[in-house]
Amino acid sequence: MIELFIEDDVHRRIVLKDRGTMTDFYVEDAKRSIQPGDLYLGIIKKKVNSLKSVFIDIGAKKNAYLYVQDFQRFQDYKEGQSVLVEVLKEEEGSKGTKVTDKISIGGKYVVLFPGKGLGFSKKLNRDLFLDTHGSFAAIEGYRILFREASMDASRKDIEEEISQITRSYEDVYKKSETGAGPLRLHGQSSVLSRILRDNFSKIQMIYVNTRSLQRELEEEYGIPSLLHKSERSLFDFYGIENELENLRNRKVYLKDGGNIVIEETEAMVVIDVNSAKHKGSQSKEDFVMEVNFQAAEEIARQIRLRNLSGIILIDFIDVKNDAQKILLKEAVEKAFLEDPLFGKCYPVTDLGLLQLTRKKKGYPVYTYLEEPCTFCKGSGRRLSFTYVMMRIKNELASKTEQIDIKDFHIQLHKHYEKNVREDMTSFIHTIDSGEKRIYLEFIDSHLDYDVLPLVFKNQIQEMEKYLIT
Repeated sequence: MIELFIEDDVHRRIVLKDRGTMTDFYVEDAKRSIQPGDLYLGIIKKKVNSLKSVFIDIGAKKNAYLYVQDFQRFQDYKEGQSVLVEVLKEEEGSKGTKVTDKISIGGKYVVLFPGKGLGFSKKLNRDLFLDTHGSFAAIEGYRILFREASMDASRKDIEEEISQITRSYEDVYKKSETGAGPLRLHGQSSVLSRILRDNFSKIQMIYVNTRSLQRELEEEYGIPSLLHKSERSLFDFYGIENELENLRNRKVYLKDGGNIVIEETEAMVVIDVNSAKHKGSQSKEDFVMEVNFQAAEEIARQIRLRNLSGIILIDFIDVKNDAQKILLKEAVEKAFLEDPLFGKCYPVTDLGLLQLTRKKKGYPVYTYLEEPCTFCKGSGRRLSFTYVMMRIKNELASKTEQIDIKDFHIQLHKHYEKNVREDMTSFIHTIDSGEKRIYLEFIDSHLDYDVLPLVFKNQIQEMEKYLIT
């Protein structure tokens, strides 16, 4: 059973659960409007010979950059010239948006490029596809790439999508000829649209937190949903918030007692697999491989949820022979089968190391949960203050659902003290304390926050000095 949870607040956050297990987490951030796959009519601002790069204004804060390896193509570009480009990678740090002049427009079943002929995804059985659907006529000026999802589609649906994408191209070319850049010509559909498109037949229940979102689903997609009405947020009520916060943890435990430890470095992501103490009648070798197989499945899930990318190195436990290496590589590839950003998986080495790659799209989950720690002058990370206030608000609502409690002791780590004291009124309003009496204490602890109900008179008296008046 696949369930879809959608919560609109500062961002639109979307979670997919399969039989109760969170499999996907997405954030739609209105502030980050430039997305991979968007097509822009840009204006060339500068060429740098030593970098073989053309810098292009597409309307972002920083100029986008186009890497041009071919010398003649590089020479053909002139400053002030308009150029049609596709976004490959979002702006990050000091780097501007990465673009390409080799544009494409994709749908669920096909991708169209300027060119000619037909192509097939590596994950698609070409012969089986042609036996099932028959051949397709080529379209002048375009190369059609059939995606894996086209195998299970009807011929009519595939043909309709090809026609729709062809019309989109015609619209892009018309706008590029008559418009003045920088101008967005074609944008990817929203995250929600893509999720509904790719999982339409699988989703059995949709939960939303606002009536406007419920109307959006009804009017734009013709889909019913269940409106969440509790004072607690949707994600908090269904335990999703705790799961998201756990994505900050380095260590993740496996069901048989083993664990994986995830470390992000500047160059790559390193994941160490550790076993539990061997118990039972199973041989130690079989037990170790069972832990490795569990780890492969959980690693794929964690990487997808955390949106980690680039080079990822996994250190498995005691891989003894070639047969085990092959089985383990196959297990990893199977675990990533549904991940559209998965790149390539390399064979397991004699040291039990497996390397894989994953494309970058969007931002890691930490971007939306954390911020630089002002307490340690920016050298570390902490839960964002906005996120902490939201969690406290939910804790207060949760603890008063069944019992009417008026007094609460809130403990906040000292690294939030400056934020609170700068605008105490805003803090009280944001946590929605209402008529509750809040006793606020700043502590030096491993916890970012804690919310404790005060039930007995002596508890309240002990906390009197922390009462916010």
